[in-house]
Amino acid sequence: MGDAWGEFRRKVFGEPYLVWHEGADVGALIAEHEREPVRAERMLRAGVGEHDHVAVESLGALARLGRAPSDTAALLRSALPSARGVFRVRTAQVLYELIGTDEYVSEVAAVLEGFGHWGERIDAAMALRLLPITPRSLAALHRGTFDQEYLVRHHSANGLLALAGQKFEISDDSRFAQVSGRDPAAWHVVADELLGAFATRSAGVHGDRASFAVELGPADYAAPHHRAARVYLAGTRLPGADRSHVPMLRNIGVYTTHPDRPPHYPNLRATLEHLGFADLPESVTLDEDATAATLDSVTRALDFDIDVSRWRATDLLIGDRSRIALEIGPADPDGSQLRTCTLWLDGAIATPFDNTAYVPQFTNSLRVSAARYRAGQWADFAHWGPTTDDLAAEMHPDGTLQYLLLSRLEGVGDREGAVRLRVDEIVAVLEKAADVLTAEE
Repeated sequence: MGDAWGEFRRKVFGEPYLVWHEGADVGALIAEHEREPVRAERMLRAGVGEHDHVAVESLGALARLGRAPSDTAALLRSALPSARGVFRVRTAQVLYELIGTDEYVSEVAAVLEGFGHWGERIDAAMALRLLPITPRSLAALHRGTFDQEYLVRHHSANGLLALAGQKFEISDDSRFAQVSGRDPAAWHVVADELLGAFATRSAGVHGDRASFAVELGPADYAAPHHRAARVYLAGTRLPGADRSHVPMLRNIGVYTTHPDRPPHYPNLRATLEHLGFADLPESVTLDEDATAATLDSVTRALDFDIDVSRWRATDLLIGDRSRIALEIGPADPDGSQLRTCTLWLDGAIATPFDNTAYVPQFTNSLRVSAARYRAGQWADFAHWGPTTDDLAAEMHPDGTLQYLLLSRLEGVGDREGAVRLRVDEIVAVLEKAADVLTAEE
């Protein structure tokens, strides 16, 4: 810690141990800012440069009073790519307050998903319960509920309960013994149950049954490819399959309006017949704006639950998440050639935006890369198609993998790092993943 910032921090907030144990008294900083605003802001900038979360918390407190420097968001954005642990959590929290972009929630989730100190993971779990519900936050809390550290499990479970609107904590719940026990299978059961509370979040009627509506049943995060759905036209439920294929149902709006067609009944009718619904009336008068709104509502609802499913932990993990691994989601029983394939690298998700792979192409890319590594050819790492477009990495002959996780956040740079890997472990992960994917095609 720099001398100037360290001295200022001690003067304003007190002894470092007390700050760590009891939290920073931002009221003292606000008072100091009233007395000497220029100096206080200069010191807070220095604190951000030192990656001190207390400086970020202080800027957040000033922002809530409308007194933060005008470039606070830019300052924090510039610090985020190299942020770690609690500093990353606080920086993302304050940026969310300032900007309101859900991707900053994912920055907090990444700390809980990762392999930092257990105290940092606890801090992330506690922060997520105060942030908006997103698929990534639910998936991270679900994963945290079967963390090896008991307190991480405890606070992750509390996070899921709080986001579900419960007023009690896991210590007051009958499942507390399972969370605090030593049986990983029991942890997973509780995690799935707590996540399941959100399965009805998007369920219900979208639209107006008297004209056009889609009624969705609860989501199944472990088996996400089919879902109960009823369709109503002019007050009548249409006959059809009890459980629709989610990828097709999700695209109901696309099928109806692509490439540039109005959402009137003839186009909608063709789509519903394609989805397997029968006995459609010859003519129904629908309001195009209301129909478009219903189609959009169904898409948003299904997208949320699809995303929870693709980010949640799965039973099929190949490799070591702290080094290199591929986490593979369940196969689509209807034979879709798309499948969740999440790449983990150096303790972090390296496919943070698109972890859905086209299996034939992805499998071929894995096998080609594995063969090249076996032959001692140090090709660019993870050139495996669109799934890994947000990762740039180079493998060196000594086993050092230098990588960039490309950012899509405005004003936020790429996150870089390096990890030492053995060729045999890379090849083993790639070949095993390819075998698993082709076995279930």
